[in-house]
Amino acid sequence: MSNIAYPVKRRRIRRDKLNTWLWGYFFVAPIMIGMMIFALGPVLYAIYMALLKWDGLGQPSYIGLGNFRELFRDSQIYLELLNTLKYAVFVVPITLIIAVVVANSLNQKVPGRSFFRVSFFLPVVTMPVAIATVWKWLFNSQFGIVNILFRPFGLNPQWLGDPSYIMTAVIVVAIWSGIGYASIILLAGLQNIPSNYYEAASIDGASPWRQFRTITIPLLSPTIFFLLITSMINAFKAFDIIYMFAGASVVASGGPTTEAVRTMVFGIYQKGFMLMRMGYAAAEAVVLFALILIVTAVQFRLQKKFVFYD
Repeated sequence: MSNIAYPVKRRRIRRDKLNTWLWGYFFVAPIMIGMMIFALGPVLYAIYMALLKWDGLGQPSYIGLGNFRELFRDSQIYLELLNTLKYAVFVVPITLIIAVVVANSLNQKVPGRSFFRVSFFLPVVTMPVAIATVWKWLFNSQFGIVNILFRPFGLNPQWLGDPSYIMTAVIVVAIWSGIGYASIILLAGLQNIPSNYYEAASIDGASPWRQFRTITIPLLSPTIFFLLITSMINAFKAFDIIYMFAGASVVASGGPTTEAVRTMVFGIYQKGFMLMRMGYAAAEAVVLFALILIVTAVQFRLQKKFVFYD
C-alpha cells in the first residue's frame, strides 16, 4: 500500500506546483510582454538600424558594420565619450556624498524636519527644462546671482559662453537637481537601521562620527549601491539639461561651448534628428548601451567589497 501512495502524492505535488507556476506566469505576463515590446523591442530595433544607412525618410540600405567602422574613426565620438565620463565621474559621487549628509541630517529630530524634506524633494518633481531655464538666469554673466556673489572677489566667469566653464555649470545643476531624490531614498534606508545598534554604540562610548562611520555607512551601503547603479546609468543618458545649456539654436552648427558639453546622447540626438543619419546615430546608441552594460556589470562585480547586507 505504501508503494502505491507515494506516486499519487508525488503527482499531487507536481500538479500543485504546475498550478502555482501557471498562475505566477499569468500575473507576470502583462509586465513581461510590456517589457519585451517597449524595452527589448527598441533595443533590438536599434541594433538592426545600426546596420543600415538611412535618413529616416527614404529607403534604408544594408551596409553591415559600416556605421561602426566610421564611428570608431570619428574623432568626435571620443570627445563625446570623454565629456560623458567627465560628467558621470563628477556628478554621481558628489551627489551621493552630499545626499548622505543631507539624509542623515533630515533623519535627526530637528524643528521643521518635514518642511526641509519637502524642500529638498521639490527639484525631483520639477521639469528639467524649467530647472535649466532658471539656472541659466542664475549663471548669466551680467545679471545672474552667481556672478554677483563672485564679483567682490574679482571673478566674473562667463558660465554659458566660455567652453572652460559651461561643463562646470552643467555639473552643478545636475548635482543640485539630483540631491533630492537620492536623499529621500537614503532617508528610507536610514530609517530601516535598528536603533539598538546606536544605543549599544553609545553605551560603549562611541562618538557620533564613529557611529556614522561604523554603523550608518555599512548598513546604508545596499541603498548607496542601488543609487550608484541608477545614478550612473542616468548620468550616461543625460540630455535635457545639456541640451538646454548648449542652446537649441547652435545644435546643428556646433561651436566651442557646444563641443565642451557634447555627450554621447547629445551626439546621438544631433546625428539622428538634426543631420538625419539614423543608422549612424543608432550605431552610437548601441555603443552607449554596451558601455552602460559593461560599467553596470563591473559595479555588480565589485559590490562584494563595499556592500554589506544585514
